[in-house]
Amino acid sequence: MYLKVDFEPTSLFSIKKSEATNSAGKSLFSPSPYSIKMALLNAIITYDSLNAAKVNFNMIRDLVISFRLPKNIVVNNCFIKIMKDNDKVSPENKLLNPFKTTVAFREYVYLGENISFVIESTTNNELQLQNYEFLKKWFMHINYFGKKGCFFQFMNSEIIKDFEKSFYSTLLTDSMRTGLVYQMDDMSDKNSFEDVNSYSKNKPKREKKLFVFPYKLIESNKSYSVYRNIITPS
Repeated sequence: MYLKVDFEPTSLFSIKKSEATNSAGKSLFSPSPYSIKMALLNAIITYDSLNAAKVNFNMIRDLVISFRLPKNIVVNNCFIKIMKDNDKVSPENKLLNPFKTTVAFREYVYLGENISFVIESTTNNELQLQNYEFLKKWFMHINYFGKKGCFFQFMNSEIIKDFEKSFYSTLLTDSMRTGLVYQMDDMSDKNSFEDVNSYSKNKPKREKKLFVFPYKLIESNKSYSVYRNIITPS
């Protein structure tokens, strides 16, 4: 069994690849598994309690996530102004001018249709169903992924028996599929709750995973790039 969750994008989406620099931030096509799991923990802490997040942390950490994105994806290339540390001034003047303005490159992704996540809980069937009912409750409270301002509207969630993996962006396996390969962050199974707690001195352990997105580039210029899904559902 799996849990399928649908969201409607209500703004442009952007989340920097983990290897991107602050001045040149290329974006992923979709929220990363790490960002989805952190969004779940944030919703549980905000609307329930810190203890509820701690109790359910291991289950959320170990979720396996696949993605279904729109048929067409448009990536917009933008130059924006950002603030960065002003390291060119003396310590005395830095108190007055701690930051300076500079130009940075960003990509903003237009997702014109709903996106879906398929969630797999790696437990036995009876506990799996309990986990999915628990997750359905908290996905409803999530309204953004990635950067603040990258808003999504929860639409639906349902428990399904199976799904067509070829239509989804899934982990790269030996059964190689055609498409674009992206590296995305996920939570390492060595993480404890304190490792991802923003108020802890511990550092989160991120695991790099390769995902295959069934898309190809069909048009590109200096302002945007258009990608199209190469697998059409029957």
